[in-house]
Amino acid sequence: MKSLRKFLADVVHYLTRNGFGSEKWKRQFAYLGKGASIAYPANLLGFESISIGDNSVILSHSRISNFQIEGVKPRIRIGKDCYIGYYFSVLNASCVDIGDNVLVASHVLISSENHSMDPESDLSYAAQPLQSSPVTIGDGCWIGEKVCILPGVNIGKKCIIGAGSVVTKSIPDYSIAVGNPAKIIKKYDFEVHDWVKV
Repeated sequence: MKSLRKFLADVVHYLTRNGFGSEKWKRQFAYLGKGASIAYPANLLGFESISIGDNSVILSHSRISNFQIEGVKPRIRIGKDCYIGYYFSVLNASCVDIGDNVLVASHVLISSENHSMDPESDLSYAAQPLQSSPVTIGDGCWIGEKVCILPGVNIGKKCIIGAGSVVTKSIPDYSIAVGNPAKIIKKYDFEVHDWVKV
């Protein structure tokens, strides 16, 4: 038992000194804000194009990746004071921009890229070139459990996306959207101070 404790202590010491969470590791980011944290383990690709704002928290098992397409410089920005759950995935070959104060549940996927889908090509879909279109999520949004947000989507500020939804089209400010594909079911009415069915 003592040797197991020592081994685990050595692993933590190594990771915090030379790898995950170390100052050298943090300096690889385009920006990693004060109080921002990413829980171990995490799979990150393209550190130099990832910005995470002050006090934002990403729980363990995240996968945040930038992929290169010719002529496109990928960029991922996560704003300040965001709380992001377990198994969060961002697959980006364009731009993914998440605003401030965004709440993201577990097992959420955001993708700005997709493989080409030409069935007449000799290449498999996996080998066909990537296509990309930016994704934005506005300030104050709440993204539910197991949501998928696909390329080209713009989610306005203070929106709620219901659990299990697949967002294929943009959602305007102050809307609730659910389903596969996600559809708007309510919008907030500032005159009556309530959510109103669409």
